[in-house]
Amino acid sequence: MLQFKDLTRDQAKELLFQETPSEILDRYNEPYPLEQEKIDYYLENGFIILKNVLDGETLRHARQVIQAAVLLRKEHDERKLKEKSAYEQSFLQCGYLCWDYPALKNFVFGKRFAGIARDLMNVDHARLWHDQALFKEPGGRSTDVHQDSSYWPVDKPELTTTMWLALNSVPVHKGSLYFYPQTHKPEMREYVDIFKNPHLPKHLKNKKPVESSLEPGDATFHTGLTFHGAGANQSQEYREGMTVIYIADGVKFDATDDRNATHTSCNGLEDGQIIDTQYTPRLT
Repeated sequence: MLQFKDLTRDQAKELLFQETPSEILDRYNEPYPLEQEKIDYYLENGFIILKNVLDGETLRHARQVIQAAVLLRKEHDERKLKEKSAYEQSFLQCGYLCWDYPALKNFVFGKRFAGIARDLMNVDHARLWHDQALFKEPGGRSTDVHQDSSYWPVDKPELTTTMWLALNSVPVHKGSLYFYPQTHKPEMREYVDIFKNPHLPKHLKNKKPVESSLEPGDATFHTGLTFHGAGANQSQEYREGMTVIYIADGVKFDATDDRNATHTSCNGLEDGQIIDTQYTPRLT
């Protein structure tokens, strides 16, 4: 059973529905300085590692409310790791948390994070696509190499980006992410079915990935086209990561692939319509 130190179910519920302190909200919405050289690096390579996106009491609070949300989402799953599917052994996946828990909504809607996404994508405005916590259990297997956009019905996947925020220390042996630089080119797209047929695409076999060893509060951003994966968790504690995915304002719903046409964030849209739903508010 999933457990976190000093966090009971009742405490988790209280945390998730109580008012977020004003100083925490201010920090969630405070701009993060982003030099042009970092934007250029992201545009060239398809990913970037950023230091101290959150820190101090704000990070402590964010970690606690995200742990609380994961605890409540997974409280009825009493399976041991070995009893789960290969995909489920890669991580505990909890999505759309912001719509269930007010404390998570304050975090996910933070303009600090959305502003970074907007600037890295080099667009005027960024919208929320969705959020998900990705905790890797002790002994959890590797996350297979893939492109996120394979699962998203977005017409311009190059105008999507994922923030992966480390809530605790995430060294390589704990299951940190790794990225294949400059693999975010449209001609390199390849659907890798990490549910049924995980594999390393042929064009990546001679490429060397870049590891991301993260301290608490560090974050990575990568485009929806960037090939990436994560190692196994060889430690005795959870690898705790929180993601928020953004799309550029103005991208359209692409329902031509039946695999993704029922995506929650595009509920009610027709093929070719601009993505602007209750689940995809403009954040910047």
